[in-house]
Amino acid sequence: MKNELSDTKKAYPDIDVFRIVAAILVVAIHTSPLTSYNGYADFLLTRVVGRVAVPFFFMVTGFFLYDEVIIQRNKLNAFLKKTSLYYMGAILLYLPINWYSGYFNSEKLGSKIIRDVLLDGTMYHLWYLPAAVIGSIIAYYALKYLSLQGAFALTFVLYLLGMLGDSYYGLTKSIPALNGLYNNLFQVMDYTRNGIFFAPVFFVLGAMSKKRRCEFKKSLIFTVVCLLLMALEGTILKSNNLMRHDSMYLLLVPLMYFLFSMLLQRRGTQKRGFRDISLIIYIIHPLIIILIRGASKIAGIERWTVYNSLLHFLLTAIFSFLAGLVITNVLQKLRLKSST
Repeated sequence: MKNELSDTKKAYPDIDVFRIVAAILVVAIHTSPLTSYNGYADFLLTRVVGRVAVPFFFMVTGFFLYDEVIIQRNKLNAFLKKTSLYYMGAILLYLPINWYSGYFNSEKLGSKIIRDVLLDGTMYHLWYLPAAVIGSIIAYYALKYLSLQGAFALTFVLYLLGMLGDSYYGLTKSIPALNGLYNNLFQVMDYTRNGIFFAPVFFVLGAMSKKRRCEFKKSLIFTVVCLLLMALEGTILKSNNLMRHDSMYLLLVPLMYFLFSMLLQRRGTQKRGFRDISLIIYIIHPLIIILIRGASKIAGIERWTVYNSLLHFLLTAIFSFLAGLVITNVLQKLRLKSST
């Protein structure tokens, strides 16, 4: 197993390891592991700490697509092709669940399908894949026609506009002109957490990290400080009922810069399989949740495996990881077989 999941190439091992951590944080967001014990602790874990997961994946892509001067077009095309294939596969995987849940009985089904495929995702977690496609394209053109600073400024303005329809929506609603604008916006998208407003700044931030990063001690200190301040920001927004959704915080952008900078410090052995395992965990964990709930109901053990939030999270995380491990190894063996 070790030989299949690693090679001796000098890489960023902490980035590889954090891919798995980020995927497990996404599982936590969708299972709320501490909700049986303390609602506020669960909020801090899933709605504050967990919010670093998806921006981290966008930054990794931006970092490796960017090639000192600009995002390379050929690398971008390969990324778009691969991500689109993953997205089509994921859509097909969840089609039976869409059908069972009555998705195809929705009003204005045609416009709903277009909106979901392009922006919101056909399942609650699949928004990430179209966001990666659209966000990378916006970042590419921003970096092509603007300086690095200019691209960051443009995409950060998009992020701020998205934030006003997300965690700060309570403030936006109090301003009639903005309230009307965002009400119209929500006619064509469910959230501003998408490839237009949310993703581009993190692709650009990943590209910036290629050139500019802090030393480890400074990165660690500012990561902790930004995380604590973001917990305070989230707590204030939540306690004042200002959130429409809880993905976009002001402190999330500097937090991701310092966290990513910290993860880039160490060079060592690449854990190549971790990338595939983390992606499979991300795509498959809602299916694992459904299977655990179904099996628990049949076995009459829902009290422990579903209604105990921590055990439910642990089971989902473990089975999703094992599924990722098995599928990754099968795919690697098929690749080796086809290359010989």
